[in-house]
Amino acid sequence: MAITKERKTQLFEEYVGMLQNAQGVVITEYRGMTMKQLDDLRTKLRDFNSRLTVTKNTLLKIALKEVGMAVPDELLAGPVALAVAYEDLPKTITTVLELSGTNDLFVVKGGIIGADIVKAKDLDAISKLPSLEVLRAQLLGTIVMPLTQFMSLLEEPGRQIVAVIQAATDGSVNVFAASSSDEAA
Repeated sequence: MAITKERKTQLFEEYVGMLQNAQGVVITEYRGMTMKQLDDLRTKLRDFNSRLTVTKNTLLKIALKEVGMAVPDELLAGPVALAVAYEDLPKTITTVLELSGTNDLFVVKGGIIGADIVKAKDLDAISKLPSLEVLRAQLLGTIVMPLTQFMSLLEEPGRQIVAVIQAATDGSVNVFAASSSDEAA
C-alpha cells in the first residue's frame, strides 16, 4: 500500500530526529515475528532509553545521508527494524543480541556507529564494553591516582620529622619525669 507524500515527509523528519540524537543503531530483520514479540523488545529497550522502529528503507537511507551517518545498502534490504540507542549502546546491543539468540526469526544484520558500518559479529565485542559511568570512573581513577601518590610523597618527609620530634619529646619528658622523681625521693 502506497503512502502519501505528506506521510513520507513526516517519516523522513522522524528518522532524521531519531538519528541525530543516536549513539548508534543496530539493524535487524524481523520477518515473521509477531507484534507481541516486537512490543516485548520495545519495552526492554525503553528501560535504558533506546527504541525499536520498523522503517521504510528508502526514506531511512536518505535520512542517514542527511545526518552524516554511514548508509549500509546491503543491510537495508527486506523488512528492517532499527534498535536506536540514545544513552547506553552496549546495553542496547546486548538486549538485541539476546533476543536474536533465542528467536530464529529475529536476525541481527549489523549496525551503524557514526560514519562506521559495524558487522554483526563485531557487535558482540561492543556489547561487552563497560557502561559510560564505569568508563568515566576508571578514567577519573587513572587521573587521580598519580596525584594522590605525589601528594603522599610530598607529605612523607614532614611526617618523618614530626615522628622524630615526637620521639625526642617523649624521651625528654620521660627523662625529666625520672629525674624529678629521683630528686623528690
